[in-house]
Amino acid sequence: MSELWARTLTWAEVDPLRHPFELDEEAAEALAGLIAPLLPSPEAVEEHWWRSLDPVTEFLVNRHGRWACGWNWSVGEGDTDGGVVDV
Repeated sequence: MSELWARTLTWAEVDPLRHPFELDEEAAEALAGLIAPLLPSPEAVEEHWWRSLDPVTEFLVNRHGRWACGWNWSVGEGDTDGGVVDV
């Protein structure tokens, strides 16, 4: 599954000039509707949130390309898996 780890991506694979992406409100709502079934129930979120990472990542990569495998990263995760560069 390492091919879906964002830390293995090269700049060419994530360069926004090579992979333009726009999502209007209607498309975002449609995408959220497709992803929702892949998520754990609200009661299980704290304990089982990680179980949704692989299915959601696979879905997004299949739909939008490999660059989307970093969808769940945020600033401040540099100590975990590389994270977003904020400087």
